[in-house]
Amino acid sequence: MAYNMISNKPTFLERLSQQLDELLPVIDMLMDNSSVYYHDSNGRHGGVISIGAPVNHYSKKDERTQIIAREKYLRFLTHVELILKRADPLTIKKTKEVEKRLTSFISQEPRSAPRTTEGGKLFFRKQAEAYRTLFGLFKKDEPEQIIVAETNALLQYPDPITYRSFVNGPFTFLLLPTVLSELDKLKIHHRTEGVRDKAKAAIRRFKGYRTQGDVLAGVTIDRTITVRMVATEPALHNALPWLDRANNDDRIIASVLGLQVQHPADRILLVTGDINLQNKAQAALLSFADTDDLEDSNA
Repeated sequence: MAYNMISNKPTFLERLSQQLDELLPVIDMLMDNSSVYYHDSNGRHGGVISIGAPVNHYSKKDERTQIIAREKYLRFLTHVELILKRADPLTIKKTKEVEKRLTSFISQEPRSAPRTTEGGKLFFRKQAEAYRTLFGLFKKDEPEQIIVAETNALLQYPDPITYRSFVNGPFTFLLLPTVLSELDKLKIHHRTEGVRDKAKAAIRRFKGYRTQGDVLAGVTIDRTITVRMVATEPALHNALPWLDRANNDDRIIASVLGLQVQHPADRILLVTGDINLQNKAQAALLSFADTDDLEDSNA
């Protein structure tokens, strides 16, 4: 059931595109619930000659839908900002100009009105293509497959080979500093001897990989699995604003997200049975798998 799960999930870039797609019907509603009047090229409006350049105005605005559209657009932008930092200056400038235009359009600012509401729908779609172009810059023919297991998953299944049921082909098994730190604490301080023993066994296994090479660069096991350890904690100031450095789950999310942002086209799968961590992964547009699926595949 879990076989090749990583390929069946949308990539990070695909999730961003989905967010953009989900915004389109909201924009359509915004326009359908609004009305526009304009001065034509001769300066006429309603049969009256007016002086000055032609200007469009809203005669009716939809403030309720504005709120919904702004929330969705801002949620989309928080993730776009993360990958935009890796683009060249000209792309950044062009994308920022689109952001400014669409923010003004969604807020229905006085001089952001289209000539017609149908024209407004088309305007938004044409401007939004800049984001799809941005996403296209990061696509690659052979994305890397990466499995990240959180602490409880590693207590149950410390052997990276077990996680092969989630992928098809070679993959990287990534060990995060927050997770390794939690395992170190569990092997000493957990009140249950069985948990302490599992944590000790997992740490022994991971330390053993050092005899095979540089674990920070990655060592190969079972021919097609690269085990790699991350030495540094995530930079939360470059992550999502709702992540809390004092919360270990948030630091795990920040680490996975940081890796995903560096490699937006790669397929990264967080393995966790923690429903709260799963919710946070979903909010961060990250793919996840439940350890129950792993258990079923190895039954």
